[in-house]
Amino acid sequence: MDMNSVNVIGRITKDIELRATTSGLSAVSMFIAINNGTNPETGEERPADFPKVYVYGKQAENLSKYCHKGSKVGITGKIKTRSWDKDDGSKGYETFISATYIEFLDNKQSDGAGIPDPDYVPSQDEDEEDVENDPFKDFGESVEISDDDLPF
Repeated sequence: MDMNSVNVIGRITKDIELRATTSGLSAVSMFIAINNGTNPETGEERPADFPKVYVYGKQAENLSKYCHKGSKVGITGKIKTRSWDKDDGSKGYETFISATYIEFLDNKQSDGAGIPDPDYVPSQDEDEEDVENDPFKDFGESVEISDDDLPF
C-alpha cells in the first residue's frame, strides 16, 4: 500500500494573500521556511527548505486572518505535482503540499488575542469570585498542599 502524507513545521515567508478559485473557493498559496538545524560534524547550519503550500476553504480564510509573515505553522497534507504545457512547447512541473490541516503554533499573546501573560496573577476580586463559583465547594473537606509537598 502506498501512502502520501506529509507533516511539516515552518514559518510563513511573506504576508498571506487570500484569493478565490474560479468556483469561488477561498485559496492561499504560500511558501514556508523549514529550518534543517546544523550539521553535527561541522556545526554549520544546513540550508532551509522552502516548499510551496496550497490551502483551501475555511482554513485559507483563517490563515489569512490570523497569520502573517514569520508566523509559525504546522501543516499536514499531501505531496502533489501538477504539469502544464509551456509557451515554448516544453512541459512545466510544480510539486507542492496540498494542506489538509493547519495548526497555528505562535503564541497569540503577542498578537493581542487576549491571552494572559504567563506571569499573570489574578486580582483579589477574581480569586474570591472563583471560590464563590467553585462547583466542588460542597464536595468534601478541603486539602491544603504546600510547595514542599510537591515532587517537583
